[in-house]
Amino acid sequence: MTTFSRPPGLPNDLSALSLEEVLRALGLEHAADELDASRKRAIARNDSPTALLEGLMREQLRVLAETRAKAALKRSAIFPLSTLEAYDFNYPKHIDKDVVARAATLDFVREKTNVVFIGPSGVGKTHLANAVGQLACLRGYRVRFVVAADLVNDLVAGQSRNTLSKRLTTWAAPDVLLIDELGYLSFDARGADLLYQVFNRRYQRSSTIVTTNLPFKDWGKLFHNSAAASAIADRLVHKGLLVRITGKSRRSDAEVEPPQAA
Repeated sequence: MTTFSRPPGLPNDLSALSLEEVLRALGLEHAADELDASRKRAIARNDSPTALLEGLMREQLRVLAETRAKAALKRSAIFPLSTLEAYDFNYPKHIDKDVVARAATLDFVREKTNVVFIGPSGVGKTHLANAVGQLACLRGYRVRFVVAADLVNDLVAGQSRNTLSKRLTTWAAPDVLLIDELGYLSFDARGADLLYQVFNRRYQRSSTIVTTNLPFKDWGKLFHNSAAASAIADRLVHKGLLVRITGKSRRSDAEVEPPQAA
């Protein structure tokens, strides 16, 4: 006969435990805290014991979901946090709102494809990308935010310390990898190769969101390697979503020429 050990702190006679004590023993602290008030409301409304427990469990589940979402957002390192509702779609000279709406459905995550936000500085690429990343966190996906230059520096450091394989595995792991500011700093051949390895590991296995100020035809200058630039661009846009934004930078009074796709 199998003998089970009793968790410490519980009495021998479990029937002596109150409902509040049972809830706390199960780790349902919020439900235990709300029990007394919920019981009073249930009596006032003449609710059944089942209705009382259902209400408590829903509240516990809501708090658990919020706690998990906050933890997921913290782990994602998304900065700054933003929402689609806070974005002024009337500001840019041109933006395809329907494509942004498609990104917000997160179908691209389920399909393991990508989203690229392309446009000049100051038109809200990062805002939109972070908003979509935040939605993914709230839906339970593993999300990670990183500035492109920091990603390459991390990979270069990993290569120097003989930990490149581990770093590549780390960056391949998230369901959604959000790479911001690709194009603001150029990379040498080594950096381009390392970045290509990240995209290659994620290709058709998970989703990547990229913001860039450069049209694809100029990516050869960014990477100093036309072959790597072409391979990365191909993997990014294959079956993915491309959001082109044109207009004036919010950080400048001057009209910025929109990038043209290759």
